[in-house]
Amino acid sequence: MKKMMMIAAMMLVSIGAFAQGKFAVGANVGVAAYGNSYNPFGIGAKFQYEFVESFRAELAYNYWFPKNKSGVMDFDLNLQYLIPISEGLNVYPLVGANLAITHGEANKAVFGGQESIFGFQGGAGIEYYVANNVKINLDIKYQYNKKTKTFEESGTSLDVEMKYDGPVFQAGIAYVF
Repeated sequence: MKKMMMIAAMMLVSIGAFAQGKFAVGANVGVAAYGNSYNPFGIGAKFQYEFVESFRAELAYNYWFPKNKSGVMDFDLNLQYLIPISEGLNVYPLVGANLAITHGEANKAVFGGQESIFGFQGGAGIEYYVANNVKINLDIKYQYNKKTKTFEESGTSLDVEMKYDGPVFQAGIAYVF
């Protein structure tokens, strides 16, 4: 986990060193329709960098609130292609990678602590500039994160599947530099 945070911080610093495009920093609120025992409500932060006209990279962190003493946090790295619709209004498809990390008491009982699951996502969004440097957005994406862990006990093996796949709806606001 510490290595992941260090890598993300180094990525942000190195992107800033070569700044030629637009930067945006913002926040998200969302609902994940995973259909499992985790709370579907979450908040997050995002950093966007338009490295070529109409192409943007987004690094995001989302914290999904615990339910039954167990929760999920995830890191997203997405590529987005901006399609202008009218002045200040863009739509965009997005594709990316996702790293979900479970935490909480329920995970300790089943998995002996936190567990990480790598996955992919794709979707679309729409953004609107409410001011010169402020935009709001709405995203819908499908996340596919799945991992099976096998436990051996008394000569019997048991496969436990961890799934975080399903639609995710997020609304956000960002400040553009």
